[in-house]
Amino acid sequence: MITRRDFLKGGLAAVSVGLGVPSVFAKAAAAAMAENSAGSGRTLVIVQLAGGVDGLNTVIPYADSAYRDARPALAIPQQDMLVVDDHAAFHPSLASLKKLFDAGKVAVVEGVGYPDPTFSHFKAMDIWQSADPKGAARDGWLGRYFEGLTDLGGHPLAGLSVGSRLPSAFESSTATIPAVASLDTFALQQAANDKSRSTSLIRLYDVYKPAGSAFAALLDTTLNTALESSTALKAAGAAYEPAVEYPDSSLASGLRLIAELVDSGGEGSPLRVGHVTLGGFDTHTQQAQTLSDLLKDTSDALDAFWRDIEAHGHGDDVLVMTWSEFGRRVQENAQDGTDHGSAGPMFLMGNGVKGGFHGGPPSLRNLDNGNLRYTVDFRSVYATLLESWLEVSPEQVLGSHFDRLDLIAG
Repeated sequence: MITRRDFLKGGLAAVSVGLGVPSVFAKAAAAAMAENSAGSGRTLVIVQLAGGVDGLNTVIPYADSAYRDARPALAIPQQDMLVVDDHAAFHPSLASLKKLFDAGKVAVVEGVGYPDPTFSHFKAMDIWQSADPKGAARDGWLGRYFEGLTDLGGHPLAGLSVGSRLPSAFESSTATIPAVASLDTFALQQAANDKSRSTSLIRLYDVYKPAGSAFAALLDTTLNTALESSTALKAAGAAYEPAVEYPDSSLASGLRLIAELVDSGGEGSPLRVGHVTLGGFDTHTQQAQTLSDLLKDTSDALDAFWRDIEAHGHGDDVLVMTWSEFGRRVQENAQDGTDHGSAGPMFLMGNGVKGGFHGGPPSLRNLDNGNLRYTVDFRSVYATLLESWLEVSPEQVLGSHFDRLDLIAG
């Protein structure tokens, strides 16, 4: 017997393959939502820095001699780094972000990780996206958040991931969140000269539309959601005039798309969570130039996005959070790079954050087999944002209590 979850994970995947439709079909639409209302009209923008960012060369503990001892080749020259205080400095490529930090709009949470870290990219990403280091959760933490929104069905773009695939953080058995590669591709498309694809949806109806089946209604609703999402997104793009010139990068393009949606909703924008990814941070070899380029892309894209958001009057309603699946080992390797590590920094950006450093910098001398020991559980960051920014119960989403951090102003 086919289950609802089997249908959601398998049946709609067949539609996506058969018709060449966008990734909105990766999840079926909600058949029934939870009875509690949630959310405040604020937007959380999540930037995933995939590959494992070298936190020690991003937020540099330059005052500790152990830093240079461990990295004779990769340590950032002191004359180049952007000194923040007597203990820490930013990588020189983060000049745009440091200006925002100096203005009190950036919070740095140091030493973020979790118990018994894994050094596998895939397992670590699953842990961060499910908010479950034990691997028991079947849905994503953002999927569980969206399941609690009673008005999600009225806003087809309440959540959005920029990219060709939906991150597992949005996985849900009831909530539909679209993944959008670009405005041009986010539409129902039929492959040219392929008549077999045009009948795929009809065949799926034949399979899943027996008398009394709920799956036919799910298909109807999902199709409507796809059409509404596509229409709303194209309308937002057509009406939007950016206030700044964005850099020519994939991250900047994704953030611009999110800015369009934030602005299209005006006050009380229906966009609750936007997600965009920048990859390439797995710097095992020749790290110096690669990390420098990626951090500059990140810093300049975030700066353009924030100036655009503020120019359109949404600075008080948008908060940005960055994350990466793990940091790097303290000791550099023999290929002028660094290998998979554990704890690392997270950045929060917005008018609503309490700028400065939070958490505690992990010790470079008390290591766990060459890796940093985490000082802040990443779920404490999630819990803080869920409660103080998105205004929902963290325990309901995360399944347990985690200490809150003093990150949000007011």
